[in-house]
Amino acid sequence: MRVFAVADQTPPLVEFTFFVDAETYMMVGGELAASEEDLHDAGVERVDIPTEFGHDLGERVPVRVLATEKGLRMYAHLLNLHDPLQREEMERVLLAHRSRAD
Repeated sequence: MRVFAVADQTPPLVEFTFFVDAETYMMVGGELAASEEDLHDAGVERVDIPTEFGHDLGERVPVRVLATEKGLRMYAHLLNLHDPLQREEMERVLLAHRSRAD
């Protein structure tokens, strides 16, 4: 009997925290234009959104996402992320993550 080792086909996960405008967040109730299944299929493993702040969220809500690179990019798109500083930081995190994986 031969046993073959199968390489792990799961793309590596990366964590990134988006800072979402609190007013926009409250208007849509934190809902995205995607189902949980859509997010999972795209590679989003976990999303942590604070709920303990109530109406006192300040100006920005931290949304921590654990996902593959594809999933992280999809989540940024769903958040309609246009902030150049956050986009730049996300690209920097993804580049560092890719460098470690090589």
